[in-house]
Amino acid sequence: MKFPIFAAALAAVATASAGAQHGPQPGAPLSLAEAVLISERSEEPGVLAWRQRSASLEALGESENSRPDPSIRIAANNMRLDDFDLNREAMTQGEVRVRQSFLRGETGELRQARRAAQADGAEARGVLRQSEIRREVRESWLDAFYWEQAGQLTSQRRDELRQLGEIALATFATGRSNAADVIRVDLETAVLDTRLVDIERFAHHARTRLARYLGEAAHRPLAGRLPHLPALPQAEAIEAVFARHPSVAVQDAEIRAGEREIDLARQAFKPAWSVDAGYGVRDSRSDFASVGVSVEIPLFNRDAREAGVTSAREARSAEELERRALLLDLRREWERLLSDRSSREASIALYERNVLPNARETAEAVMTAYENGQADFPELVRAELALLDAELALLRLNVDALKAEAGLLYLAGDIQ
Repeated sequence: MKFPIFAAALAAVATASAGAQHGPQPGAPLSLAEAVLISERSEEPGVLAWRQRSASLEALGESENSRPDPSIRIAANNMRLDDFDLNREAMTQGEVRVRQSFLRGETGELRQARRAAQADGAEARGVLRQSEIRREVRESWLDAFYWEQAGQLTSQRRDELRQLGEIALATFATGRSNAADVIRVDLETAVLDTRLVDIERFAHHARTRLARYLGEAAHRPLAGRLPHLPALPQAEAIEAVFARHPSVAVQDAEIRAGEREIDLARQAFKPAWSVDAGYGVRDSRSDFASVGVSVEIPLFNRDAREAGVTSAREARSAEELERRALLLDLRREWERLLSDRSSREASIALYERNVLPNARETAEAVMTAYENGQADFPELVRAELALLDAELALLRLNVDALKAEAGLLYLAGDIQ
């Protein structure tokens, strides 16, 4: 008898291995971790757009660091206008001249460095968008979980009320109760039906938000338990964590670009120069060759150049102030979400320890009292609805605590 059991165990192991190799099946429950993984692997247009902008800025920086193209001048110089004879005057010649200009100082390298900083900023914006998507997916999954569980609890309580209605109707037929009990059950059942319509609508909204990032996978059944999210960083390390947040990385890139703008504005105080060479051809006479260097000396408009440097410096200072304000906002939001999570966890403990057990005991006690003729029917209905409200409140608190934790993960750079 052991061999069939052994064979069945082998078959179960083989089935589990095959499932692990091929990944979750289309109808398998969708966990929160898998939903986040699917969103990360999908080609999200918003993330790809920032990556394309980063690549575009990198290419633009390379083009701005290139040397200006040379210019060629072809001319006929010193021609006679009375007879257009090219050979009578010794100075008449055909000339080819090439001119090459050079950028001021380190303008080319600084332009490329500025574009590289802007490209880093675009890349950081893509990372920030991906982190925002993770948060949205987590919150949407949790909302969908809540509304589906709320629908199940409400449907279960509605069915129980209908059973009570059948009891009330049978009791009314024997003359031991009045019509008000039957009407009360019909009323409460109708109210729960209306609540179920709203629950279905909210569940559909949550699924729609999930489908934005998951596609068809968003319509799979959800896992039946609340998930465990990654651990948060220690409180003493949170400032360093904030400094690595993608939104702060965007600001850092803007500051680096602003520093390059200052350096570029300072290049206006350096001379611009160019080299030109020419070759003149004369008929039956010696040809001419010439080489020259032109220098643009920045003697005038000094106030305008200094204003350019001042403007770039003030813009960089503004970026630094925005970075400080952003860090303060991250800290404030972190403390707010910590407080929210803490208060909800305290409420969860109270509901699990006192409220929900008392609601269940009350419903059971009222049911027993009703069966013994010691409680009226409206009291029985109120006890059942109070139990439903307690169950929904506890579920909502658990979901909201996890949503606060998802927000904390986002602020911590969405560590995995």
